Amino acid sequence: MLPATFLLKFLRVFVIFFAVWLPAHGAGPVSRNWQSGIPADNVLAYEVFRNDTRIGFHHMQFSRKDGEVRVDIHIELDVSLGFIPLFSYTHDNTEIWRDGVLQSLVSKTDNNGDLAFADLALKENSYLGTGSRYDGGLGLPIMPTSYFDPNFVRQQRLISSQDGRLLEVSVAYLGPEQVPDINGSVEAHRFRLTGDLEIDIWYTGDGRWVRTEFSRGGVLSYRPVAASAIPPKTAWRKVEVEE
Repeated sequence: MLPATFLLKFLRVFVIFFAVWLPAHGAGPVSRNWQSGIPADNVLAYEVFRNDTRIGFHHMQFSRKDGEVRVDIHIELDVSLGFIPLFSYTHDNTEIWRDGVLQSLVSKTDNNGDLAFADLALKENSYLGTGSRYDGGLGLPIMPTSYFDPNFVRQQRLISSQDGRLLEVSVAYLGPEQVPDINGSVEAHRFRLTGDLEIDIWYTGDGRWVRTEFSRGGVLSYRPVAASAIPPKTAWRKVEVEE
């Protein structure tokens, strides 16, 4: 009985250790190519759900010029009780990347009436600029919370793309799962971030971001959709922030 009990305890500790240790030393079987998650049509689109009720969308448009990748990000969320609005969120963000390293980030956010911004650029291995919660300390290696680069789960220091603050996290690899995709389902690898940012995020083996889940007054989840399922840009809200 004693050896069996000891073995079960050992296996439990081993599994916990393995889950925590693996991402910091390789992030499981997920691509290291920073552009591997960018699709051929240069668009990533997601519907956002709260407890299985659709509340908005997240759209990312990629373009390339002179060796750089530009990412234009727009997010809109709305929660209501019948006809009574309870919460709204709008986020605009433009990022410039080169060789897997963020070069600049400019964002504006309306978080239910609370306005935030970030305007950062890489200068000699550190990000300098302004932000509603920017306080320095953003030296490389570090990555913003825009998620499309699968190397996101290999980071322990992140930049909040909403307000420019430093986020320190731990990452654990939880293994492969089947998750919803645009056409049916796909096997993806689940990671859990804890610390200043607490989310679960899934990437396919070839590096495509296919799901995010976190708690904010309910369980919020991202599900990939065709770009045609997102409202046209002419209907998108604008964010006005005085920096």
